[in-house]
Amino acid sequence: MNICSKHCIKMESDITGFLYPVIDYKNCIECGICEKICPMLNQEKQNRGKENPVKVYAGWSKDSERRYNSTSGGIFSELASMVLERGGVAAGAAYDQKCDVEHIIVSDLEGLEKIRQSKYVQSDIKTIYVQVKDFLQRGKEVLFCGAPCQTAGLLAFLGDKNYENLYLIDFICLGVNSPKAYRAWLDELEENVGSKIVKVWFKYKINGWKRSPYCTRIDFENGKSCVQNGYKNLYMRGYLGAKLYMRVSCGSCPYKGDNHFSDITLADFWGVANELDDDRGTSLILINTKQGQTLFEEIKPRIFCQERKFEELLEGNASFVSSVKMNPASEKFLSQLGSIPFSKMIEDYVKVSTLERVKYFIKRIVSKS
Repeated sequence: MNICSKHCIKMESDITGFLYPVIDYKNCIECGICEKICPMLNQEKQNRGKENPVKVYAGWSKDSERRYNSTSGGIFSELASMVLERGGVAAGAAYDQKCDVEHIIVSDLEGLEKIRQSKYVQSDIKTIYVQVKDFLQRGKEVLFCGAPCQTAGLLAFLGDKNYENLYLIDFICLGVNSPKAYRAWLDELEENVGSKIVKVWFKYKINGWKRSPYCTRIDFENGKSCVQNGYKNLYMRGYLGAKLYMRVSCGSCPYKGDNHFSDITLADFWGVANELDDDRGTSLILINTKQGQTLFEEIKPRIFCQERKFEELLEGNASFVSSVKMNPASEKFLSQLGSIPFSKMIEDYVKVSTLERVKYFIKRIVSKS
């Protein structure tokens, strides 16, 4: 869609809520440029001078507030801050006024807060590739952060030119969730509370980093807030527990293992050695290119980091090498969604065992004592 000079391609949602390209054949001139730059059809062209093997670090920001407000250890914020402070821009996923997710470009530290933290839904790229190219051609430094497939898409869009002022950041991705499921979850919460949602905070660390994947904070316009935790967190239960609303292509993702085209890959360092885990968030940092190593060296005074063995990342990050196993009930779930409330759908599709319920209540009692 970004590359079409005749604007013949639009992105439209199907019944599962995911965007797919739709071509206006009446105005299409059959130039073939969309096929020539498609990252899935031209994977061999995506090369950023990758090093082999990559360097692996565990680390976190020395700024304790920045670290707490980040998904893992705050390394992305430090990387983006370095580029922004030099007059560059950063592109990443942000919430819009409805709390839907889209890619935007920010130019200052205040804007950085918008693109920080994980958003567990597929972001709408819109025309971000065109915007990135414009900044690059004007000589601006650009840091782009997205899923591995989105990063590959940007590289394909930019073509053969290797921009030295571009830094690509991706992450170890389990799979992207349907905006339809995400929106249904939010809509029901807004209806129950009687107020618009103004902030969604996934991986809320109020109970520590290790328990944060199932902890989400939601703030409402009327001043109320709620924290969904454990099996009560319906959205994450359907995502992490049942893999109910991921994009079909995530089940056969080509961007696994050393097939990342970014300069730096980030993730939570699950399973990191105990001495590097204070339960406040530890980032896994993979340096894939010399470009990435250069930027990483520049932020070292702002972070704590320790080089680790490559094998360590595999112990707690299976998604680095393996695609998610798709739930066969996913399409049926997403098709029915809308006619049946989200909460009812989750309760029907994702059963919770008695043991899980007992563990949840024990944790609540312990946390209050």
